[in-house]
Amino acid sequence: MTIRQLEYFLTAAQTLSFTKTARQFYISQSAVTQQIHALEEEFDAELFLRRNNRIRLTPAGETLVQDAEMMVARYYDAIEKVHAVRDGMSGELRIGYLQGMEMSRFPRTVQEFRADYPGIQISLNRDNAVNLHDDYLNGKYDIIFNVKNPLLRYSNSLSKTIGEYPYYVVVPTDHYLSGTRKVELRQLRYEKLILHDFKIEVPANSEIHPHPFLNKEIMKNVAQVTDDIENILIFVAAGIGIAIVPEFDVFKPQININLSYIPLDTGDYREKLEIVYPEKDASPLLRYFMDKI
Repeated sequence: MTIRQLEYFLTAAQTLSFTKTARQFYISQSAVTQQIHALEEEFDAELFLRRNNRIRLTPAGETLVQDAEMMVARYYDAIEKVHAVRDGMSGELRIGYLQGMEMSRFPRTVQEFRADYPGIQISLNRDNAVNLHDDYLNGKYDIIFNVKNPLLRYSNSLSKTIGEYPYYVVVPTDHYLSGTRKVELRQLRYEKLILHDFKIEVPANSEIHPHPFLNKEIMKNVAQVTDDIENILIFVAAGIGIAIVPEFDVFKPQININLSYIPLDTGDYREKLEIVYPEKDASPLLRYFMDKI
């Protein structure tokens, strides 16, 4: 079995035509037929049904498609990695990431990238949303993983949403909301609130609201806004207020205090995380990292 045979098979499976497959690879139809037949002999199974000059996949052929796609993809991926080492690919990729992303897929992405491209050094910096935004615009990072918010704007950049997370309310275990299945926003009207978010000045006449799911009445109850989840939990335990946090904070290893985490009904609104990177003049190493995201 060769990669070329698998490519012939996949193309024939997509086009359902040996003739079109031959044209695509600039070979004769008989050559394609011979290679498919050789593949069938190796698997000891018929991969295509031939009827009246038409073909279609057999159940065995359908089973092979996904594995064949994976093998071909891995083959070319391996070539790219070998060429990267051969060509002496090196340099540094500067990455900034949001506090709280430790429980997302981000660590695995970094791990896989380092394993595949050991010659590329990675500079990692964990920070809050505003600092990531400002430092990125000042040229400190090649790419950042940050919260998506209309107050954080990036010029000459591209972005992509990589995750959406519902919100939770954090309360002491003896709070009357503890044990409820879901908290409605109206239930927060008389609660002192602690928000896990970034601090940024918003013009008084701005139509952009930093917390779109909270109305003005509820916003009057906000006692604290901080990006430090550990401090938030201590504030809640101390009775300063109850907290609103995104889901990725709920599953972090927590400090040893008794708190309850209850889903908050915010309608369709979710906390979004995104990657941001330059539209032009990006690091040539960035595309290899992007393949892992």
